[in-house]
Amino acid sequence: MLRSTIALFVLVGCSSSTDGGGPSTATTDTGVVAADTEVADVAADALADTSPAGACSETALDACEYPSAALEFKVRDVTVTEKVSGRVLPLRIRAPQGPGPYPVVVFTHGGGFDDGGHAHSATWGETLARHGYIVANIGHATLTGEQGRAFCKLGKVPDAECTADAGDDSGLVALIKRSDVVNVIDAIPDLARAAKAAGGPDADITHLGVIGWSAGSRSTMTSRGAGFYPSASAPVYSVVESRITAILALSPTGPGFGGFFEASFRTIAAPSLMATGDNDVKPTSPDLTGAVRRKAFDLQTADGARRLLFSKLPPGVGGHSTYNLDDLASSDPRLQRYSRALTSAARAFFDEHLRGDAKARAWLATDNARILAGAVDWVKR
Repeated sequence: MLRSTIALFVLVGCSSSTDGGGPSTATTDTGVVAADTEVADVAADALADTSPAGACSETALDACEYPSAALEFKVRDVTVTEKVSGRVLPLRIRAPQGPGPYPVVVFTHGGGFDDGGHAHSATWGETLARHGYIVANIGHATLTGEQGRAFCKLGKVPDAECTADAGDDSGLVALIKRSDVVNVIDAIPDLARAAKAAGGPDADITHLGVIGWSAGSRSTMTSRGAGFYPSASAPVYSVVESRITAILALSPTGPGFGGFFEASFRTIAAPSLMATGDNDVKPTSPDLTGAVRRKAFDLQTADGARRLLFSKLPPGVGGHSTYNLDDLASSDPRLQRYSRALTSAARAFFDEHLRGDAKARAWLATDNARILAGAVDWVKR
């Protein structure tokens, strides 16, 4: 398939614009964010050094990893105005250095609505940018009452149930964050045209990934058709965003929470990688255990394109934030190993589905992720 490539996300001097009723975009910071630009040296031959399956063992864990391309990247902050309520969404864009083309990955953060959410999950943004992906971390901006009601209308939510503050019982979080993801994807061509004139890297906008952690997993799964109830009395909402090629759900929300039910996950219409575990417990939602989160994988339709990296580490060893890569530099070797396996699996998964990379497909077919992680289930279905 011929790929569409256009320069993206170097937005020096870009002014706000609106094109044919689409979202308006504007730069908010044209400088490099210094705190986020410490990167490894370029290693152009990294991917060529993928180890054969036989080299990976308990005594040679480095050989198990799917290596990073170790690219340098730059960071820019921009904004997108979403169309349902008029909220302004901040984005933090990490773009690898080099000509590209680089596929685009959108990251949707955990928790509720946060005007500074684009600064969250920086380690994931850096990890994927170093590997050759343009990564857009969304800040899911807070809402006024009027803006919230606009989304309730979209989801056919009765007035009495129109609140996004109902915690894990509310499907409005998924509805609103999903809409934000779609609006960012809508904005990519405008951002790309502005960037092209500034000499930025090419982007492959025909191959898009979405990744989300915790509450961000809700917009990730629903962006590719997972059904959910926006509120208790609202009808099921299920719409597939066909421009998204593959999804990665970290600490996915399982049935009985966030408007999801057991049949929700059968309608996910994309290759998916999911990561959770027995230790994936959040104190504020103790009933949403790793076993419940795992059902978001187990209940999907088996078509050979679904993968799960499920940690068997017990509760109290790491936790919910392990899947946000907060334990990548942990002093506990068990958490280090799982984190290395998770980043390896993520790189390989996106390389397979966004780049069509045969080496990535071969790595995913090995037992390397399981050996590297230690106590895990590494499942394909």
